[in-house]
Amino acid sequence: MPTPFRPKKASGKEQNVYWIRKKVPARYRALVGQTEVWKSLKTTDRRTANARIVAVSEDLEREWARLALEAKRGPDGRGPVAPLTHQDLFAIQRETHIRIRDAHIAEPGTGFGALRWLALTENQDDPGAEEALDQWAREVLTRELGEPPAEAQVEKLKPLLAEARKGAYGDVFRASTGDFEENKKLGKLPKERTKPKVDIMEAFELYCSQPRIKGGLDGPTAKRWRPVIERFVEWIKHRDLARVTPQDAVRWRDYMISQGIAPKAVRDVWLAAPRSVATHMLNALRLEVNPFAGIKVEGVKAWKEDDERGFDPEQALKILSATVATPSHLMSAEMRAARRWVPWVCAYTGARVNEITSLLPSDVQPILGHWCFVLRPEITKGKRLRRVPVHKHLRDQEFLVYVEQRRKLGKPLFYDPVRARGGKGANPQWQKVAERLGEWVRDTLKITDVQPNHGWRHLWREIVRGTKMKPELCDYMCGHESKSGTGARYGKRKVPVLAKELALFPRFKVPALNRPPAPLKRTRRSPQQIAADKAERAARRAAA
Repeated sequence: MPTPFRPKKASGKEQNVYWIRKKVPARYRALVGQTEVWKSLKTTDRRTANARIVAVSEDLEREWARLALEAKRGPDGRGPVAPLTHQDLFAIQRETHIRIRDAHIAEPGTGFGALRWLALTENQDDPGAEEALDQWAREVLTRELGEPPAEAQVEKLKPLLAEARKGAYGDVFRASTGDFEENKKLGKLPKERTKPKVDIMEAFELYCSQPRIKGGLDGPTAKRWRPVIERFVEWIKHRDLARVTPQDAVRWRDYMISQGIAPKAVRDVWLAAPRSVATHMLNALRLEVNPFAGIKVEGVKAWKEDDERGFDPEQALKILSATVATPSHLMSAEMRAARRWVPWVCAYTGARVNEITSLLPSDVQPILGHWCFVLRPEITKGKRLRRVPVHKHLRDQEFLVYVEQRRKLGKPLFYDPVRARGGKGANPQWQKVAERLGEWVRDTLKITDVQPNHGWRHLWREIVRGTKMKPELCDYMCGHESKSGTGARYGKRKVPVLAKELALFPRFKVPALNRPPAPLKRTRRSPQQIAADKAERAARRAAA
C-alpha cells in the first residue's frame, strides 16, 4: 500500500497537500499510458490522508481493471468477439445437421408416419419459410458472436442452415427404412473451428469482472480459480467451452479425485469454478447448455456437526483469555491490537474476520444513540451495507477508547498502511492480519480442529439459537441470507431494534479480564522443536 507524500515542487495552495503515488502494473501500462500515477488526496492533514489513501488506491486498481476489461470486450462493450470465418460457418452447418438429426433419428416412425420427414425436406416454397430462415440465421449468429451479426454473414449462413436441415430430415427418413449409414456430406464438412466458440479463459475474466465478484480480476475468487481453469484447459487440450460435454465434466471430476484431491475440494473448487463460468455464459446467451450442471461428487457430507465447526466453550475461553495476556515487545502495535480485539468483536457480531480486520475508525460510529460497526459494501461478502451494534461488553472493555486513539492517528484499526511492503491487490494488509491471527490460534494456542477465525461465526449462531433473538435480524447482523422468505426483506432494520436484539446475546465470562495481565513468559525452543515446527508449517502450507 502506498503512503501519502508531499511533492517537493508544489507551490501555493498545493504546497502542503498530500498525494498518492502508485505504480501501474505492467499488464495495465499500455492501457493507462503511464508507469506511475499521481493523484491528490485533497487534504493537508496527515491523519486524513492516511485514511483516504486506502480508498483512492483501491479506486485506481478498479479503474485499471475496468480499462483492461473494456479492451477485451471491444468498443461496444459486448464481450470478446471472435469473428466467424468461412470454415466456422460450415462447421456450424455440420453441428446443426447433427443436432437436428440426433433429436429424431432414434424414433423416426414407419410407413405414412415417416413420410412427413420426406415432406419436410421438400417444404422450401412456403412464403413464410424465407422469413423464418432469416430469423433462424440471425439467432444463431447472435448467440455465436454475442452481438447482432453483419448482413453479409446472415446471407451466407442462411443456405447452409437450410441445407443442414434438409440433410438431417433426409437422414431421419432413411433411418425409418433401416438405413442408418452416416451422411457422406458430413464427412466433407469441417469438424473443428478456426477459433473457440466460447474461449474459456476470456469467459473466466468476464465472470470475474462482475460487480458481485469481490476484487474483480485481482480478487480472491480470481486468484483461487484461475489456476483451476488453466489446469482444466491443459487437461482437456482446447479452450472452447462450447465443445465441453457433460461426459467431459464427469471425466474431469473422476480425474481430479484420482489425483488425490479431497472430494469436498473437487466439489467446491475444481467443479465449482468451471460450472460458475459456464453458468455466466449461459445467462449471457453464449452457451446453449451448462455441461457441469448437475454433476455431483459422492462421499461429501452436506455439513459437519456444529461442534466440529465452531469453538466449544473451553476453546473460546482459551482464546479470549489469551487476548488479554501480555504480548511480545517485538510485535507491532496493530498486531497487538488485532489479538486483543478481533476475537472479541467476531465473538459478539458473528461477522467474517476480514470484515473486522479491514475496519477503519470511521466505520465505528454512533447511529440514533447507539454505537455501531458500519460494514461497508466493498468489504462484505454479499456487497451489502450492514450496521451491527457494538455489544455492551465491548464498550465496557473500552474498545471505543481504542477506536478514538486510532481515529486521532488517522489510521485503520488493525493495520498500518505505512508498514505495507507492496504486494498485489489480492493480498491486502487486512487479509494478512487475519492470516496471522489464524496462525496464532493454531500454532501458539494449539487449537487445530476448528477453523481458527471462522469458528467464531459458527459459535455465534450456536449461542443465538439458545436466546430469544429474532432469526431474520440475526441473519442480517451476521450477513446471512434470511431463511424467512421474501417478507423478511421488507422494511428497514432500525438500529435501535438491532441494539435491543443484541442485548439478548449473553456475555462471555472470562476470569482473566478481572486479573492484571501476567508478564510475558518466554520459552526457548530446542533445536529439535524448531525443526519440528518448521516441518509442520511447511506441511500445512503444502496441504493448503
